[in-house]
Amino acid sequence: MAIKASKSSPMPVAMDGAQSDTKIVNKWNQARRLEFIDFRLSCDGRINRRDLVEFFGISVPQASLDLARYHQLVQDAVPPRVNLAYDRHLKYYIRTSDFKPLYPQLCSPTSYLADLLALCRGDLPPSRNYFGFVPNVGVATFVPPRRNISAEVLFNLLESIRNNMAVHISYMSLTSNANTDHLIAPHGLAYDGLRWHVRAYCYDHHSFRDFVLSRILRCAVPEIKAPSDRFPDPIGNGFREVGTTGDDDVDWNELIDLVLRANPDLPERSRRAIELDYGMEPNGTVVYTCRRALVFYTLNWLRLTEEDDYLPPERRQIVLDNKDEVRRRMAGGH
Repeated sequence: MAIKASKSSPMPVAMDGAQSDTKIVNKWNQARRLEFIDFRLSCDGRINRRDLVEFFGISVPQASLDLARYHQLVQDAVPPRVNLAYDRHLKYYIRTSDFKPLYPQLCSPTSYLADLLALCRGDLPPSRNYFGFVPNVGVATFVPPRRNISAEVLFNLLESIRNNMAVHISYMSLTSNANTDHLIAPHGLAYDGLRWHVRAYCYDHHSFRDFVLSRILRCAVPEIKAPSDRFPDPIGNGFREVGTTGDDDVDWNELIDLVLRANPDLPERSRRAIELDYGMEPNGTVVYTCRRALVFYTLNWLRLTEEDDYLPPERRQIVLDNKDEVRRRMAGGH
């Protein structure tokens, strides 16, 4: 919904009781309300004072001041514009034909669809739910039950990461019949598209590893600074000493470019559609940069593993343009 922009479009003045010199005590709260106005105009095409009053629990005079402030900001923007005009019949402020959001990132299709998906999954906090109109939405991807990640475990791990400390965990492994205890030095978190992991140096395995957060049954309160690891050298005499911080995790810090291309075995029109889907450049490729430690998860998610090479083209819509390089780098080469 949009109406023609007009510099003379009336903006109703603040209702009685809203003094022109009213002080905004909390400017951050007003900034959120201005974002809300921008979002509703962008996505719903309209807003009124009642929307602000009900969402933020403010007074009607304050809502009037917020709308007046928004109107002033768009007039002062470059280029100046109207953005909204009051429709006395509908009793709404309506998006005008010259509308351009003040907060383009918040009102972008990417942000809108991400919040819509979070809303459908029950993951969007009420304080961030700016939606007025919500379309019918169907989700075709499998949404697993909420993983039981202990708050105590997570926050102890975060404390360890923040202060570079070692911590004892009890872990339920897929390869062991019993829970295993480990001393680890965590330094980061990773998401594989389905599960969260903590990336950490494991003193028991003498290497950096990923531990699935939901499988960490217990995590002690961190009490000691993470020491370097010293262990018998498996390929020589004496001992080897290695660092255990994030800076020492070579696989985590090394980046690999995955050059993606539409499967050349697809018909030309299908390839063009895939290129649009992935926002590929005019040369037909898009580059996704990934930590070497996470490439395994990424290739599985995109169906780009060696096993996927045997899928028919319609089920393998994209391919790795630099497959040999990626697999060589994953194996530790350069």
